[in-house]
Order: sequence, then structure tokens, then C-alpha cells
Amino acid sequence: MLTQYEAIIQAFEHLGKPTTIREMEEYIRKKHGDVWKDFGTVLADMVSPTHGGNHSSKIPNQYRILKRVSRGKYSLN
Repeated sequence: MLTQYEAIIQAFEHLGKPTTIREMEEYIRKKHGDVWKDFGTVLADMVSPTHGGNHSSKIPNQYRILKRVSRGKYSLN
């Protein structure tokens, strides 16, 4: 089964642009249903430490590939 991290990465690859938390939620819910609840925290935790991400995140490094474009808006690194 697809993890939330993988679904987010696939969504960024498909959308091909910086995306807000709300846009991400809507896209993933349309594609996968109401499987996951919290997107804001997960997106923030996926920001790479080299791009100002949280150093205490428990998310595996292979998924920490986002950068924060602006408040509540993210893109692939």
C-alpha cells in the first residue's frame, strides 16, 4: 500500500508546480479517498533540513525532499 509520503511525492510529480496544503489534500483525496487526515504537518516534516526543515522530524530521509516556497506552499526540492 502507498504511504502518505509516496502519495504526496506522486502528486507533486503529476501537478508539476508548487502546491498549497489545501490543493494537496484535494488532489490526494480525489485520487485515493479519505485515507489520511493531516497534510500540513506531514508536508512541513518533509522539508529537507538543507531548506530550513525541522531537524527533529522522524520522517525517513528519503522522503525529506520538499522545500517551503512560502507559508503553506511547498514544492519538490
